[in-house]
Amino acid sequence: MELIWATKDLVIAGRPYTGFPILLWDTMESCVPANDFLRHYLLRGAIGSTKSWPSTGRALYDFFSFLQAHDIDWRDVDCGEAKSIVAAYRDYCLVECKLARSTTRQRLHYICKFYEYAQTQGWVSSLPFRYEERTVKREVGFLAHVDASGGKTMANDVMPRAHSVLPKFLCMDEIRALLQAAENPHHRMMLLFGLRTGLRREEIATFPLNN
Repeated sequence: MELIWATKDLVIAGRPYTGFPILLWDTMESCVPANDFLRHYLLRGAIGSTKSWPSTGRALYDFFSFLQAHDIDWRDVDCGEAKSIVAAYRDYCLVECKLARSTTRQRLHYICKFYEYAQTQGWVSSLPFRYEERTVKREVGFLAHVDASGGKTMANDVMPRAHSVLPKFLCMDEIRALLQAAENPHHRMMLLFGLRTGLRREEIATFPLNN
């Protein structure tokens, strides 16, 4: 399985889509179901940024690579096993690869969307997951009295629960060591700017020179 990124030669409806993810089998033939889904999912009006392309492409690439390595057909959703192929991939990410729970949830989100699309296309007869009711914690707001959900929501059963992770901050010793290592005045200025304003790396890198 190979994941490549399109050049300007990929033209859809008269417009080039540079950087669009494309999945190929080992034979260099197109992985048609995955690529069909990527076009359907990423070219919708709801996707307003190309920043979604890499994460979606990598999620499908990693899932199909997992299936290929274990000689599993992605269409085998009724294999009769106690654990579905998506649940097996989830455990592979969490246990064997030790990926962060948030990363695993993101990948599973795209994979489940792929299977929902596959079902609408008639490629699979059923989904390799089910929806279940879960209790969610919500902050009490001004309109809490009109919320009829009762703190319940529907979620697919392969999705691990989200855990809140506190942001990590540099301690003063780490900040001093970082600034001392920045010999380039330009880099030092950017570090100080980020430390004092809390801007993200991309925000600093694209900060306008002129107002």
